[in-house]
Amino acid sequence: MAKIAIMPEPYDLYHLHTSQELPCSPASELKNAFKGVFEQALNHGAVSITRNRKREAILLSAELYDRMIAEIAAGDPLETLRKDYDARFAAMQTGKTKLGYEDAFNASTEDLGKTAVDQASGR
Repeated sequence: MAKIAIMPEPYDLYHLHTSQELPCSPASELKNAFKGVFEQALNHGAVSITRNRKREAILLSAELYDRMIAEIAAGDPLETLRKDYDARFAAMQTGKTKLGYEDAFNASTEDLGKTAVDQASGR
């Protein structure tokens, strides 16, 4: 029977084990028992694969891979800014907002000056 590294549930991206910490399965056993190893990866998330006693690959279920990618994207500061920008931009696409933009771009210099003074003085 092949030695298969199975990672415990639930998968928290920040608490996943490095490949060195996972139990391992030789590649030759994977070749001979792929169906069983594949099923265990689907059921449990991850399997560490070794060749010549050296860890060389991790077999992940698609579900775990997708969750990991989603968590990485969620923690990416640029992705967070993109989502915030998209939400703010979408909120500005209302009829009232569009009228406000038109009013601002069509305002006279006197109206803009008065509005700027009012805003600066807190009125």
